[in-house]
Amino acid sequence: MSHINQQEAFLFMPDISGFTKFVGETEIEHSSHIIQELLEIIIKENKLNMELMEIEGDAVFFFRFGKIPSVDEITGQAKSIFEKFHQHLLQYENRRICQCGACRTANDLTVKFIIHTGSVGSYYVRSQHKLIGKDVIILHRLLKNKIPGNEYLLFTKPFFEALNNQKLNSLQLSMVDEGEEFDGVIVPYKYTSIKHWINGIEVHEEGSLENPANMVPIITESAIINSPADIVFSYIADLSRRSEWMNNVRVIELISNEKINQVGTVHKCISKNKNSTLFHLNYFEHGENGFTITEIDNTWKAFGHKFSVDYLSAKSSKVKIQFLVKNNFTYKVMFNLFMKNKMERTLKISLGNIREKFEKQPA
Repeated sequence: MSHINQQEAFLFMPDISGFTKFVGETEIEHSSHIIQELLEIIIKENKLNMELMEIEGDAVFFFRFGKIPSVDEITGQAKSIFEKFHQHLLQYENRRICQCGACRTANDLTVKFIIHTGSVGSYYVRSQHKLIGKDVIILHRLLKNKIPGNEYLLFTKPFFEALNNQKLNSLQLSMVDEGEEFDGVIVPYKYTSIKHWINGIEVHEEGSLENPANMVPIITESAIINSPADIVFSYIADLSRRSEWMNNVRVIELISNEKINQVGTVHKCISKNKNSTLFHLNYFEHGENGFTITEIDNTWKAFGHKFSVDYLSAKSSKVKIQFLVKNNFTYKVMFNLFMKNKMERTLKISLGNIREKFEKQPA
């Protein structure tokens, strides 16, 4: 190990919580994607020019040597992260189509902030700072505490002492005094709830998310599936499974930054002869009858698919696939002349593949 330097450091740790521990494959995959996106938001919102020590599960460990930020600066940093964090979750709730447990509860996720300062040992591993010492341990132990609620700022007593007990000014935070005992030693701290920060957070959607009125169904194929509608819909909406059932599809590639298919996602559909088409998922509805999604080609906005899965009973559903064409005389004539027979066959084979999937693996 390289020589260890002892220095005073400002320590800052945002921590995400709220996910139930799911066991399903989809839930595990989607919860990891959602957490990854939120961690990236936290790291990007680093306005205090802190160094990233490391990502530790659902928490991010930042630190900074030199001048300790003021309470106002830290509160502003935390609020910036908090707002971007919840804007992302609200936007996902508005756009999500997945019905898995992780996606349905993503909007319940919370973020808290642990703020501490103290003497740390520092050394480098491949040009990256590493910190060790009692105060690093205290920071981590404070992640588990007796504070009610899951969204707050926790400032340790050493932090305020380092600022010479700086008085709170314009922010007028309402602080509560508390403490935790670790190895027989009491660590005093102050905390304040930040749950109210969520009030007034707005989500600005870009582009239209409405069902396209200028598209009409040219072909409709349907089938009864002996499986619940939500399970069948989740399978159909999962782009990673599309090549399993959609006839002539070799692979689907996500073009958008989103890691989970949702309204607004753009994906590339690559056929077995290696031709490709970009599709934009522009509509989702979950109503009393079931689920509906619509995807339109992203280049010409001239054709697309509408997938519907309706409830029939607790153990059965009706799947309907429609091929959509722009409501234009020329488009409709050209389609009927050159593509209709081929597309009818494609949709029938695709529905047969879905039925076979659930007959082999009943829910």
